[in-house]
Amino acid sequence: MKKLLTGALAAVLSISLCTPLVYAKDNVETKTLKKSNSGNPMLGFDENGDILYGGDPSVLVDGDTVYCYVGHDTSSNESYWMPDWRCYSSKDMKNWTYESKIMNSSDIKGGDNHEAWAGQVAKGSDGKYYFYYCTQFSDGKGVGVGVSDSPTGPFKDVNQKPLVSNSQTPNSVHSWEDIDPTVWIETDENGVEHRYLGWGNTRFFVCELNEDMISVKDQDGNPDNLSVGYGKGNDIVIGKINDFQGHSYTEAPWYYRQKDENGNYYGKYYMFFACDWREQMAYATTDDIMSNEWEFGGIIMEPSATANTNHMAVFDFKGQTYFVYHDGSLPHGSGYRRVACCEPFTINEDGTIDPIKKTATGLTGTASQITDSDGNYISHKSFVNTLLDADYPITGKALQVDFYKDGEESSWEINPGKSSKKDEYVSIESNNKPGLYITAQDPKNGVITPVLSQDVKGTTAEAESMTFRTLKGFNGSGVTFESVRYPGYYLTSKSGVLSMTQDPSDKDATFFVSTDTEIKSGKARKTKRMYTVGEKLKTNDIRIQLYLETGKTVKITDYTTNADKIDMTTTGKKTLKVTYEYNGEKKTDNIQITVVDSAYKKK
Repeated sequence: MKKLLTGALAAVLSISLCTPLVYAKDNVETKTLKKSNSGNPMLGFDENGDILYGGDPSVLVDGDTVYCYVGHDTSSNESYWMPDWRCYSSKDMKNWTYESKIMNSSDIKGGDNHEAWAGQVAKGSDGKYYFYYCTQFSDGKGVGVGVSDSPTGPFKDVNQKPLVSNSQTPNSVHSWEDIDPTVWIETDENGVEHRYLGWGNTRFFVCELNEDMISVKDQDGNPDNLSVGYGKGNDIVIGKINDFQGHSYTEAPWYYRQKDENGNYYGKYYMFFACDWREQMAYATTDDIMSNEWEFGGIIMEPSATANTNHMAVFDFKGQTYFVYHDGSLPHGSGYRRVACCEPFTINEDGTIDPIKKTATGLTGTASQITDSDGNYISHKSFVNTLLDADYPITGKALQVDFYKDGEESSWEINPGKSSKKDEYVSIESNNKPGLYITAQDPKNGVITPVLSQDVKGTTAEAESMTFRTLKGFNGSGVTFESVRYPGYYLTSKSGVLSMTQDPSDKDATFFVSTDTEIKSGKARKTKRMYTVGEKLKTNDIRIQLYLETGKTVKITDYTTNADKIDMTTTGKKTLKVTYEYNGEKKTDNIQITVVDSAYKKK
């Protein structure tokens, strides 16, 4: 899915700043860098390809298709305004298709026109699809259910009332308590199907659904008793997490269980959820969902750099486990204008889960490193996404050039330009701090400084500050980056300092992008090239070493040959083709092999 940064949105709140008088170099030659047109965010577009914000992602895997659902964010300020839910689909987790609007919150009896809170779709044994959603009802937030014959909707509210509501969860400590439904359907060892519904903000609840999927199962023989209690006797059970290690449950529960190679569930049940504020992602485990007693597993995802909340969906597809979440990495993004992203992950053999890192590249993007003419890496100075609202939005974070900083802080995604999609324009996004870009900061005391910042307002000025025109490196190779916001100012590395300079030396303004560095020389070579008739052609003595324009060398060890197709039973000259890949491009080198008879070799 191509990143969608439309000029229409960028112009919504454009501001005018005084631009200094600058002079660009004459007779410069543009250069087109290889761009990463995919990765995170994986969604964020409507049927026309324009930006569509959407948060609280949930997922349904149905056959060979993954469906992702989001609540549509339309807020222009820092508050929630969500009029409907939208659906996308994919058959490979790489290419996503916008499907439909599945339901309006205004279509729900007793609902509101802007309260499309989190929901999840499940497929029933009857072949119908059930959408468990949250919206504002007369007595507060509640969970309702819609039904459709298709996973893409439209869904119809069948009950005309909440499935569970505040009247069934008394002593509420938060007006948003009955939100964020999650569903788990499983057949037990006796062949009995169970349908569990979990939900909750600050407290979490679980109940079991009847076979009709639209009513709560009576478990104590008293159909009028829908009270909250502990244990299996009542219909709705309050949750408890043991050994929380100083954290607190916030919201967004999501049920998951592992499958074996035959598709059978095994092991403990997992509940993923948001904890603390700003929200981090955590998990807990249990042997019995209906007990609603969980063992805390740990924090697995830090707070977002661009949004105050998070909400996940965890699922398996074609042998891989995925973690879908939301952030505010689109222009003008925030916790109220969100977008779905995705990372792959694995569960350890002992059932524990290691931290999952957010990335700009996601499943399909390409990470790059950028070095100056002396081999120093451009990176941002390390910082932690804190839990303090006052530390956001993140703007003006320091950049540096350092020979030894080749870790995650020096990983970048080279994207199409935010202010121009022409081939020679790029925007450079931090891979480990998605949504933050190298930015030509507005002048302070006449000095323009490159920093790491979020596209906070989605303005034309911000887009231009985060866009660079790429030129053939002034030093004869590599690339030079010219600011679009301030033409004639070039990204410059000198004496360990990264700056924006109006008249830099050719060397200081020249950089090399790892995914775009050209091969200066080098090819496949082979030690033994003369063979006797009938002798086996071996390829383990092939060596491939490439010399890059930066002066560095690269050894290639992964290659294929046509050795099995060469006739070694006759004499003569043969062509051994060696094929390998560098920076996403395939290259084939030819090596001449000579086959002689045994009498010739004895001469």
